[in-house]
Amino acid sequence: MRIERLKTYLIFFTLVILQLSIFSGVNVASAASDEQDIEILIENFNAQDVNVKADSVKALVEAGETAVGPLIQALDSKDPEIRENAAITLGKIKDERAIDPLIKLLTDEEWEVESAATNALVEIGKPAVEPLIKILQDKNEDVFLQTKVIAVLAGIKDERAIQPMIQALKEETELDADLGYNLGLMGEPAVEPLIQILDDEDPRVRVRAAEALGRIGDERAIKPLTDALNDKDETVRTFAKMGLESIETQKKNTLIATYGKEREFYIEDQRREWLDQLNKICDLSRDPLEPYTYPQGPVISSGWGIENRIGVGILEGSEVNNSTLDNIYNVFDRSGKEIGVNDVPVVFNYEGFVQDDLVIEQDTAEETEENRESEELNVSEEINGAKEANETKETAKDLQSPVSIPGPGMMFVLSELLISALIVNRR
Repeated sequence: MRIERLKTYLIFFTLVILQLSIFSGVNVASAASDEQDIEILIENFNAQDVNVKADSVKALVEAGETAVGPLIQALDSKDPEIRENAAITLGKIKDERAIDPLIKLLTDEEWEVESAATNALVEIGKPAVEPLIKILQDKNEDVFLQTKVIAVLAGIKDERAIQPMIQALKEETELDADLGYNLGLMGEPAVEPLIQILDDEDPRVRVRAAEALGRIGDERAIKPLTDALNDKDETVRTFAKMGLESIETQKKNTLIATYGKEREFYIEDQRREWLDQLNKICDLSRDPLEPYTYPQGPVISSGWGIENRIGVGILEGSEVNNSTLDNIYNVFDRSGKEIGVNDVPVVFNYEGFVQDDLVIEQDTAEETEENRESEELNVSEEINGAKEANETKETAKDLQSPVSIPGPGMMFVLSELLISALIVNRR
């Protein structure tokens, strides 16, 4: 009996071992198949069909952790489209292993790749903050990389970055324009620290603090900026004035109405195709829009913008009603249908003409703009002719009653909002 039992046990254990071997073989084969699939999907990043690219990104995001290693390797590809879409995918997966490789891509020679790396790091968010701060604080680090790091930190908007950014503003003159701009994107947590450095002994620091406070638009900055109007430095006084005007302008609701359907995109290639379509719609609409254009009509500006829609500026003080807006929208809608686009998204805002006293302010701000020149040139092909629409969440209730906005500060706010959108992307 014992021998029979032993034989039975041996047979049982043999079957178990065989089954485990079979299942193990299946798993190995499955894993090998997955790796092969991942490589094929990565190769599709440079496909001619944009939808194929987008579907490949979606599939790899669903694969999650198993795709991270091959995607990190793809960041070294010679093909910029593969580098770009690999960065986009890693940002959506949000795996911390991708942080350092993505940081290296912030200085990529292709601006599309650099932009994708920036957005990916912003999507990963808080885990990327400490490594980025370390680069900002390294006095031996490449200045160009540090400017890119500053933009990423502003996109993440983590409070831990505020003091290191302010310290860099005090110590690194080469970074002050970028820091002044991006500190203004850090939002409410940066207000009090910026107010404190309005008393800094260095006028350069005071200028950038005033600039940033104006961009944030928090009312707590009104009194400190008002006091700064008496600063002994002329440039500080100018930026304090511009900051106060910016805060006042941000209180106003300039939105009149929105038409059409908003578009959202999974990858940048889809958005670029859409912006190209908006550009064609604007070109087709130019002549039909003439009867509604100033001085014959209320329209003083129009153009496609990086917010993925067309913006139309209505002269403040003009009397416009639903019928007028419908007629203007129909111009763009008809042009859209000519190229197969329905429900063209259009936003109408009140705007004012730039007044003469802005010339002095713009001359004073020339240094800031020059320092940002390379950043703007990087995206010039994408936004040529674009006009940033100044949007709020609420539609103006009475279309007969225009919303008044201060003329001198308008260009300051619109141009800064445009640069903000270019550098961070994000929204």
